[in-house]
Amino acid sequence: MQSKYSINENFTLKKTNPSLVVLVGYGVIILAGTLLLLLPLSVKSPAGISFIDALFTSTSAVCVTGLIVKDTEYFFTPFGKTIILILIQLGGLGYMIVSTFLSVSVAKRLSSNVRYQTIEEFQRFSANNIKSFLKNVFIFTFTIEGIGAILLFPNMMRHLNSPVKAVTYSIFHSVSAFCNAGFSLFSENFTVMKNDPFACIVLSILIIVGGFGFIALSDVRRNLFKKRRQFQTHTIVAFLMTVILLTIPFILFFFLERNGSLKDLTIFNKLVNAGLQAVTPRTAGFNTLNIGIMKNATLLLFIILMFIGASPGGTGGGIKTTTFYVVIMSMINKLKGRKRLNLFHRNINDDTIFRSFFIFSISLIFITSAYLILLTVENFDAFKILFEVVSAYGTVGLSCGMPESNVSLSGGFSWFGKTLIVMMMIVGRIGIMTSVNLFITKDRSETIKYPETKITVG
Repeated sequence: MQSKYSINENFTLKKTNPSLVVLVGYGVIILAGTLLLLLPLSVKSPAGISFIDALFTSTSAVCVTGLIVKDTEYFFTPFGKTIILILIQLGGLGYMIVSTFLSVSVAKRLSSNVRYQTIEEFQRFSANNIKSFLKNVFIFTFTIEGIGAILLFPNMMRHLNSPVKAVTYSIFHSVSAFCNAGFSLFSENFTVMKNDPFACIVLSILIIVGGFGFIALSDVRRNLFKKRRQFQTHTIVAFLMTVILLTIPFILFFFLERNGSLKDLTIFNKLVNAGLQAVTPRTAGFNTLNIGIMKNATLLLFIILMFIGASPGGTGGGIKTTTFYVVIMSMINKLKGRKRLNLFHRNINDDTIFRSFFIFSISLIFITSAYLILLTVENFDAFKILFEVVSAYGTVGLSCGMPESNVSLSGGFSWFGKTLIVMMMIVGRIGIMTSVNLFITKDRSETIKYPETKITVG
């Protein structure tokens, strides 16, 4: 039976693996960013920057992660910072969206591989309305980023006392927040704004909107002015999980850190900062508080949130909110003895359930493998290494940091450790399913049917 997302227009899919197209696309952008950051005019240091550090910075920007091995404020020149901003924007929109948009606008046609991969990614749109959807994505993205920059400008002006610098910082942080990148032009990230509630609230909103996902946002827009609203199940799940993953972590963080990292703030600023820190682990990477002094219980909470991540079709990473929801509801469903998973009066097919468990399981295996390797080659606290690994895979950018330094823990890793973190960021950004598809041949039909058997498990 043909999938409704199959391409059935007047062309044939090429044999090239679409997943390989996406990986190569990201690779080209990352390599280009690396070469540009290696230029003498990109860095302030006369000694320049090493290839692995340039590669790490470029990957972190393109994969909208935010882990840094060099202090962005003091190490890079305005040219270097501009390159990082462009890489963040490309990474936030995604190579796939950018390439598809250019194919439609310039070539007036779609590459079959790109179109196939786009439909696989968004799974809500026919090939006929991809052009309209992508146009709306670009308009929406630049509009929200522009509004965010305008709202941040007065606060930046108060801190910087320079109109030109305030404009630059406002645009950079608005783009970084919406793209869930976590890069900051402040040496100590956003900690300088912890007593500025308006800036924290604007940043939180940008992160939430960017992480909510273009699929869900498009559905909300379609239903906004309708008398009878019919939201897709995907939108309902994404919204429900967003609310849950904001509310519960906010409460937990406030009570865990009220006498810790929050203790020097007023009660209102405690609430605002707790809200931002509940938002940012879901792939944004900004911090207004010192991560290194937080309790282990708080860091474990962050690890869980970083693993779950944002919603599909958005600018964030992680296994995705909808994946986590399907896994949890499937387990509850099995415990109740039900054969079918029904969510909001809709039946969830077996392929979706299998895909969710597959993503969940393979992600855990991938993280565990990388964690064990880093434990072997790097001499740092084990829990902090785990935090760094999950942050890289979830494309978050939060880090316990290097002692007496404003760079991430990765800044103290060997070239091998940094390379492994680079791989984690790339896999986290392109998605574990896309990565696995590079090595698995699909649709090999079985010619022999064997007798059924049972294996005792559990």
